[in-house]
Amino acid sequence: MACFRIRLSAAAVVVVTMLLLQACSEVSASSSPPQRQHQFRKMLSVNASSMPSSGGVGRSAEPLELEECSQDLLEVSQINAPSMAGGMPTYSVGITNTCIDCLVCDVHIACGDFASNDVIDPDKFRRLGFNDCLVNGGRSIEPSFPVSFQYGNSFPYPMTVASASCDCN
Repeated sequence: MACFRIRLSAAAVVVVTMLLLQACSEVSASSSPPQRQHQFRKMLSVNASSMPSSGGVGRSAEPLELEECSQDLLEVSQINAPSMAGGMPTYSVGITNTCIDCLVCDVHIACGDFASNDVIDPDKFRRLGFNDCLVNGGRSIEPSFPVSFQYGNSFPYPMTVASASCDCN
């Protein structure tokens, strides 16, 4: 009977030890800092000459040329601002480059038949024609620094990015 008790105690010690190890590994995993996910924007081109003959995919070190920037790199926000004297509604607009490590330039906004009762600095926002407004005089927009302006009108104009360029040399 004594031999049975020793085996039972040894088995209990093994089970308790395993449970403690599992609990410790779960605690250490949850207390470690969260893994930061990096967003890489550099794209590498793949061509037939850089592919190994073994059938795997090879990549050349040349950046892929972009014909046109993604509209997703720009964010257009528009909010109500304090009204002008006389009660004319005023709107505040911000156009932001959301790309962390790239410049965006030659930004055109689809702006309908845009008009404003306020004078807007044409270097910030200028209507070129119907549904075509130029942002920042065509110059580059730095990451996270919005080009902002206010305009006054009886209603807000819908504004969306029509085109942009990432080739800002």
